[in-house]
Amino acid sequence: MKHHSILPLALLISAILVGCTPVESAVQEVLVRPVKLFEVAGSAATTIRQFPANVDANSRADLSFRISGQLIKLDLIEGQAVKQGFLLAQLDDRDAHNNLMTREAEYDLQLADFTRNQTLLERKLISQAEFDSSKAQLKSAKAALAAAKDQVSYTRLEAPFSGTIAKRLVDNHQIIQSNQVIVAIQNNQLLDVSIQMPEAMVAGLTHDIAQGLHASVRFSALDDRAFDAKFKEYSTQVTPGTQAYEVVFSLPQPDNVQLLPGMSAELTLVTAKHPQQGFTAVVPIAALDKQDQNGLVKVWRYQDDNNEIIPVTVTLGKVSNQGIEVLTGLKKGDLIVAAGLSQLSEGMKVKPLHWQRGV
Repeated sequence: MKHHSILPLALLISAILVGCTPVESAVQEVLVRPVKLFEVAGSAATTIRQFPANVDANSRADLSFRISGQLIKLDLIEGQAVKQGFLLAQLDDRDAHNNLMTREAEYDLQLADFTRNQTLLERKLISQAEFDSSKAQLKSAKAALAAAKDQVSYTRLEAPFSGTIAKRLVDNHQIIQSNQVIVAIQNNQLLDVSIQMPEAMVAGLTHDIAQGLHASVRFSALDDRAFDAKFKEYSTQVTPGTQAYEVVFSLPQPDNVQLLPGMSAELTLVTAKHPQQGFTAVVPIAALDKQDQNGLVKVWRYQDDNNEIIPVTVTLGKVSNQGIEVLTGLKKGDLIVAAGLSQLSEGMKVKPLHWQRGV
């Protein structure tokens, strides 16, 4: 009786142990997580960047008279093209001419007196002091005559260079004060396109120019047509309120369109990669894992031989539309995890995630 009761209990315990064995072996299996991988490739040999640009005339001048007077000639219209030396405006010059004639008469008188005194000095009929006085008076009269001629020339306002009348600020027959702006003239045959360049780019600007810096300008008013521009100059003083420097490019006036100062424009720069930079890569932002405790940035590199991942510390460079530039820590052909970094740990077994149709 006793043996019959023990046998079913033993069979029950044996069945329970046999039923638990598959579960325990399943728990002990190594978890292999599928991950999305990104293959590291070298950055392009050139870098393309775009900047909002300001367009201005290459040469511009606000013109005024150096003396006061009444305008007697001002026949300009805004937008009129003028040549260098063209008479833009003229003041009433009668007073200036009268003063000139007076100075000419005084000069002639002093010249004659000096000539006589020179002869008398040779004959020792006058003293050296009297001769020196007449010589000084002649110089003074000559200077006054030159100033009178200048006053006559100041009544004429001529174009300092060939260009276009940008603005007319007064009307004819007005009384004009000295240094009062009359017209503004600008040279639209060559335009200045200026941008604000960050300090990191300005530091390598000399190298970029030597390697053949290429710039093009697009205008939204002209269906985004692009026009080539050439480097002109750059400022070595930072723009107030920014950490950027002004860089200026020259843009010749095209033959088939009219480009004007103040138009909305965008400048595209194509710069060559610095040879001393070595290998650099651009990786997705999601592939970067920043550690809060030490501030280091790492990526998870996939080991093809054992299907494990290891952390690799990297140094970051510039940010672009394609991702973030990695300067050190990676080489071409490396496979890194591009998503789900919070679930990873060193030595974890992973497998590449292959997307199937419909998934």
